[in-house]
Amino acid sequence: LDLFGSGGGQAVADALSQDADRVPLLASVPLSPALRTGGDAGLPVVLGDPQDPAARAILALADAVDQAGRGLAGRRLPVAPR
Repeated sequence: LDLFGSGGGQAVADALSQDADRVPLLASVPLSPALRTGGDAGLPVVLGDPQDPAARAILALADAVDQAGRGLAGRRLPVAPR
């Protein structure tokens, strides 16, 4: 089930990368029953069900952010509020 559509994050990253340095998509977190029930219960899915696809994606995101450091810090991106 694709509640919010898909590919939007990658499309934004691609659009930002055309006018600036490469802006990577760091993660795509799938919605899952464990993510929802853990959120409702106040238990992070990475603790409650670390093998869930959402948990694995979140952990991979944390690793990617840790590895990336501050690569885009201080750089202006071609975005403006509407």
